[in-house]
Amino acid sequence: MNRKRVKRVGVVGLVVVLGVVALVGILFVAGIIGVPDGGLEDNDWGEVDDERIGVVTTVWLENPNPIGGGDADVEYAVALQGVDLAEGEGDGLSLPSGESTHQFRTDLFYDRLPAWWHAHLTNDEVSAVRVNATANVSAGPVSGSPSGSYEDSVDTDIEGALDRGFSTFEGSYSATGTDLRGPDGTALEPTVDVESVTTEWGEVTENQTEILVNASIHNPNAYPIPTPAFTGYLAMNEIRVADWNASEVEVLDVTEEGTIQPDTTEQRTFRIEMDNGNVPEWFATHVDRGERSDVEVAGQLAFELSGNRLTIPQQEDGLSCSFDLTTAIFVDNQTTDMQFEECGTTPLSIAQGELEAAGATLDLTETDWWRDFGSNDDGDDDDDGLFSVRERQPDFSLSAHHCGL
Repeated sequence: MNRKRVKRVGVVGLVVVLGVVALVGILFVAGIIGVPDGGLEDNDWGEVDDERIGVVTTVWLENPNPIGGGDADVEYAVALQGVDLAEGEGDGLSLPSGESTHQFRTDLFYDRLPAWWHAHLTNDEVSAVRVNATANVSAGPVSGSPSGSYEDSVDTDIEGALDRGFSTFEGSYSATGTDLRGPDGTALEPTVDVESVTTEWGEVTENQTEILVNASIHNPNAYPIPTPAFTGYLAMNEIRVADWNASEVEVLDVTEEGTIQPDTTEQRTFRIEMDNGNVPEWFATHVDRGERSDVEVAGQLAFELSGNRLTIPQQEDGLSCSFDLTTAIFVDNQTTDMQFEECGTTPLSIAQGELEAAGATLDLTETDWWRDFGSNDDGDDDDDGLFSVRERQPDFSLSAHHCGL
């Protein structure tokens, strides 16, 4: 082949290429062909079983070209409050002319849910929901990488449920009908006033969550009483995400004796440790029930004075308050809310060994009050140090305003 012929073939090839490019350009400008597009269609939950929470993502693809053909690769990811909880991909998807949808199924990263819980609580129980999808599409001479995203937020008020639930401890209580007597044989009826109770999150890590229950406790008696022991649980869909015995609770900023002196009000902070490893099991039930959870806050305070026990609430039961938690991460036509239901009592008690391990027992005969009793007696029969017990006659029942009993 001589040089002139090679040159002629090259020119013809160039003209053909330029012609095709020009034709594609004309068809593109005229709207006859175009770059395929794509985006997110919907997000939903899939199947839920042991240690598995399914996620279903639907992506739409649009090929505006009159003749079908080409393919697409899709990548997508789901994140809550910056924690990637699911991701997936689809390769070699067909790209017919017009619009088509493709559904992808993957599983939530079960072991990352404690990390999400940490991020959620440290952001005032608010989580940003974000789903991203990118499609790499190619149809003949045109290609592109359209993307789409879904953004929302979900907020809860579990701290508020704990606070409202344990605030029902507030009230005045008495251990009536005991065999407790003072040094002079006078019958004693120990009384305690729980003036206020507030609950808040403490330090939160990916592994553990602190629950701080702050109580203002007044001792109206003429003798000391021990700091009450505290047992209870936080259950969601019957999964006890936090469950503590009295001996496991640390009481902060308390003296070594741990007593509350006569006619004194003291603050006690009960520090409870929650294992964040319980979160995935609860979250699975929450998703499986359409993002709904029955929340129960339960607890009991108790102490023992010379072998006589006083419990809060009385009758040796525990208080129980229920709430209805709903979210709308992937559930349509549902609002995020925490609705209070009711308060009542539930069978709950502190074993004797737990009471002793928590330091919530006190023998009055070993106190300075007992040893000093009558040492300043001036002969006045009424001045025996017990007038506050005999004359006060407090209301020992738990206020119905607080617990709905």
